Formats: sequence, C-alpha cells, structure tokens
Amino acid sequence: MKDHSLSLYKLNRYYSLALRQLLMLVLLASPVLANAAATLLVTPTRIVFEERMRTAQVTLMNNGTEQGDFRISFINQNMTDSGQFEAVKADEKGLYTDSMVRYSPRQVSLAPGQSQVIRLMLRKPRDMVDGEYRSHLLFQSIPKASKSSIESAVDKKPEGITVEITPIVGISIPVIVRHGKLHSELKLDNARIIPGDEANPVSSIAVDMHRSGNQSIYGDFRAILTPNDGSEPVIIALANGIAIYATKAFRQFSVPIRAPEGTSLEDGKIRIIFLEPGKDEKTGLIAETNLSL
Repeated sequence: MKDHSLSLYKLNRYYSLALRQLLMLVLLASPVLANAAATLLVTPTRIVFEERMRTAQVTLMNNGTEQGDFRISFINQNMTDSGQFEAVKADEKGLYTDSMVRYSPRQVSLAPGQSQVIRLMLRKPRDMVDGEYRSHLLFQSIPKASKSSIESAVDKKPEGITVEITPIVGISIPVIVRHGKLHSELKLDNARIIPGDEANPVSSIAVDMHRSGNQSIYGDFRAILTPNDGSEPVIIALANGIAIYATKAFRQFSVPIRAPEGTSLEDGKIRIIFLEPGKDEKTGLIAETNLSL
C-alpha cells in the first residue's frame, strides 16, 4: 500500500509538471481553427471600434463533423519584428481593450454546421487618453476529458507511465479601439528576393516596413513585375490582411513568389505596393517601393 501511494504521489507530480510544460496553445494566423473533426470558422478576423462605434459581433461556425466546445477570453500580445506574436508580461503597461470591451457568451458548444454570434460592447473610461488600444480575443478549443485515470495507469504498470498530452488549439483576432486624434504613415524599403532552400523551396519577396504615428496600419501587399522586353506587367506575389500595430515602428515582411508559369525573374523591375484593404492603386495606395532585377 505504501509503495502504491508513493507511486501515485510521484505520478501526480509528474503529471502536473507535464501538463504545465507540454500543454500547448497554438495561436494561428488564420481565421480557421482546426481541432480533430471540429473546425471553427471565425468572421470577421478583426474588430475595430471607431470613434462613435459601441457594439460589434463575431460569428463562430463549426464547419467540422463533430461537436466542438470552445472557450473565449482576452489576451494581450506584442508583435515581433518578424510579425509573430508573443505574450505580454504580466506587469507590462500598455493600451489594451480587455478592460473596456465586454463580450457574451464566454463559452459555446457547437454541433456540426451550427453557428453562434458573440456580441461585444464597448464602454470607454472617462479619463481615456488619445490612442489606439488593442487586445486579442482568443477562441480556444476545449479537449474532451480523457477516459483513463492515474490510478488505473499505476495499477497496470507501476514502474512507469505514459502521459498523453492533448494540445489546446486556439485562434485570436485583434479587438482595436481608436480614440481621439490618430495618424500613421508607412514607408517601404530594402526590397529583396530571398531564394528558396531545402526547408522552404519557394523563393520570397521581402520588404522592411517602417511605421510612424499613433495608429496601426492594415492592408494588402502586391508585387508587380514589369519585364524589360515590354510585355505586360504581372502580379507575382500578393498577401491580404497584413498589419503593423501601433506598438511597432518596424516590421520585416515576406511573401512567397507565385509567378505564372514561364515568367522570368532575371530582368525587369518589381513594384511592391501596400494598399488599403479591397482598394486599388488609384483609390487606396498607402506606400510603395521598387526592386530592379
């Protein structure tokens, strides 16, 4: 009995440590969260409260074949120079929206094909200073409870145990509140082609983004090749929904080259443009730069 209790004690400590160290939270940069047979579609992929806007909503839909349970919460994140996200330290001050935006419900259970609207309501504090505030609304899949037990695992194999770790997968979308006088500018430079390698055989176009002001910038990238032989310009790379937030003055961005078959990248000029979402060069050009081949 004593040996059995000791095994349980060690097992509980190991199990707790394993969960803390190995339970993974994956924040995807896609509006789709896939977990086993439950697939969560989230629309829209960002919420922006402009000056007089007080309510918004997000629609969740289970596009999978099994029922899915999802938990909703706010998190705060910083963007790195490469465009990835990292958690904000607990004592790090900033302009966040998690304390001023209320939402409901906080947990949903969706059958295949079922949808649910999450309603958001903004309540601005009276002493709010001008600026752009941002937190991220996180949608986490809740894994199903395991059918095994620690006690039965010890009884079957007291000299060791295999712990099954279930990853917690999530997707987050930014919730932005803009208040007061805001402005921003964007400059692009250091355009370059990054050749493919064994890990990533597809070549990419990279550019440095320099933002100034107190507002984030969000838009679409296009890379347009104009050959020297006089043939028609062609889009060789594009990416939509690219952001550089108000907390970042610099970001490096790259996008894979998807040139039409037969397109030569040996000579010509590549024009890289950043546009307002859904607009063209005439109506929504934000910044541009060129790359001579």
